Amino acid sequence: MSQTAVTHTLPLKSVHVPVRDRALIRAPGRPINLSLKDNILAAIAQVLAEEGYQGLTISRVAKAAGVSTATVYRRWPTKQAMFFDAIRLWRDDLTPQIDTGSFAGDVDELIAARVRFLATPLGRTYGTLLGEAVHDPQFGQVLWETSVAPARAQMALFLERASRRGEKVFCQNPDTILDMLLSTIHFRAMNMLGREPMNAEKNLQEIQSLAHCLISC
Repeated sequence: MSQTAVTHTLPLKSVHVPVRDRALIRAPGRPINLSLKDNILAAIAQVLAEEGYQGLTISRVAKAAGVSTATVYRRWPTKQAMFFDAIRLWRDDLTPQIDTGSFAGDVDELIAARVRFLATPLGRTYGTLLGEAVHDPQFGQVLWETSVAPARAQMALFLERASRRGEKVFCQNPDTILDMLLSTIHFRAMNMLGREPMNAEKNLQEIQSLAHCLISC
């Protein structure tokens, strides 16, 4: 497989925000602007990709979104609240809907989505946040909701479909294998911080090969 560069662009006006996240908190008497929150969330992603979590500030987000700091504060009173709202939108990038028709194919796509996302500028920022979760339970909870729980639910769906098709599945406890795969993916992403960009395709091939070795080994 040829190695290809992976890019991740988030134009302010076109960032994908799930319908469930479009409800806005507004001051009495103010009309709801259905695109404003989307625009600010895209600006948060832009600042994270450019400056990292330590460089994320409400003033920088306001400038990137072309709004006042008061507009941002009306929706998120703190940097942390603003960040948590944004990171939940990464769930679909980390764990997209997958149905390839085979258990091995589903696992391959689950691995591919995560490896490729973590190789993007925004994904590399996500990798640094795992350390924050060690010290802050709120970070841990949001990361669990965004990353771990969806992957576990998706693996359970893969196994259910494989059972109906009579396919071979993992030869050890699926949760343990999923943890091992995700740990390898995230460790490699963090290992590249401050060094050369992660070679997404090389990592993808190696981790997929590892997963295949654990199917009815």
